[in-house]
Amino acid sequence: MLPASADAISANDIVNLVANQTPERKTLEFKEKLPEGTDKAKKEFLADVCSFANAEGGYIVYGIREKRAVDGQPTGIAEAIVGLSDPNPSVACDRLEQLVRTGIAPRIPIFQVKKIELANHEWAIVLRIGKSWVRPHMVIFAGTSRFFSRNSSGKFQLDVGEIGQAFAEQRTVGERLRNWRTERISKVLSGDGPMPLDGQRKLLFHFIPASSLVGPSVGSGWTISEQQRAFLKPSSLASNISARYNSDGYLAYSMKGATGTASYVQVFQNGALEYGDGYILGAGEDLGRGNSIPSKAFERKVAEIYESGLRLLNTLNVEDPVYFACALIMVRGLRLSRDEMWDVGESHTFDRDVITTPDFQVLDRNGGRPFLGSILPLINSIWQANGYEQSPFAGPTWNPFNY
Repeated sequence: MLPASADAISANDIVNLVANQTPERKTLEFKEKLPEGTDKAKKEFLADVCSFANAEGGYIVYGIREKRAVDGQPTGIAEAIVGLSDPNPSVACDRLEQLVRTGIAPRIPIFQVKKIELANHEWAIVLRIGKSWVRPHMVIFAGTSRFFSRNSSGKFQLDVGEIGQAFAEQRTVGERLRNWRTERISKVLSGDGPMPLDGQRKLLFHFIPASSLVGPSVGSGWTISEQQRAFLKPSSLASNISARYNSDGYLAYSMKGATGTASYVQVFQNGALEYGDGYILGAGEDLGRGNSIPSKAFERKVAEIYESGLRLLNTLNVEDPVYFACALIMVRGLRLSRDEMWDVGESHTFDRDVITTPDFQVLDRNGGRPFLGSILPLINSIWQANGYEQSPFAGPTWNPFNY
């Protein structure tokens, strides 16, 4: 099969499709030529792309001829590389991208086009269409209003009942995200999390890829590489850090003493991440400061978890969009300090045991510190739960990494 990312596809991958007599399937289709410029050809092309996005996603490879049966019918088996003789493949790629951008609604989240140079100055063009989390998509080109999907036999047009079912499934994506978070928080509250965190107060930080909410569960072949393990950094490090596979995926955790767990990071097979920390919210009590949470240390901790999660997500090849959120557990009566470390005098406290932030979308995945557009809104939402409009340290130069 082809690599998960279009950027990683090479000429050797195209050669191997033919050498292995790879058959077409639900997620792979071969085309000998690029679509022509007629409206009919454009509609057929858009129907192909739309069908992949509304099903499991996949690849369309242009420049491969299929083997023919005795009666002349295509068999779907890759027979030969015929290549594309277009003198300017970049223009052809731009034309396909523009057609998909304007001819399908809503816009397909993951659509990649890559030109691949072959022998004799010829080209192949590969389209990668990701399984969509905002489906169903509709072909709207030239007054068309048609929905398509795919099965093992190829594309088919959705009927009224199938269209209604697709819209019903889309409405449940947000609900699935909320339910997933609720389930994870409940497991930690009941002591059924990946590891029992030491201390009464607990911080949970979740990264949830949209694809994990609509995709199938990963099978038993799932593994995590040594390179990926190097990015598994529990939020509160201790003298003893361990890691192992578990029923959800892979777990790394830091111990506090002989039996307690200071923090952990759980990698789920579907690409979601859970960071658990049993130290930061109870730091004030541990240091004899009563019900205060050291706010600057807390903001820095949240920012460090966010940065660590982004690095790990990039090694896992998790596709955008990714959502993130926090939960503060057993914090009723605690307060965020409003000065450098510990303020005194009257201040607001959290009014419930569990504080959950809204879900935010990762917007600066390939950006750098201080992640102003992503982390600060989340931190401000926690300050609002504590009774204030925003962080007292917020501003254009806000940077918790410098605290």
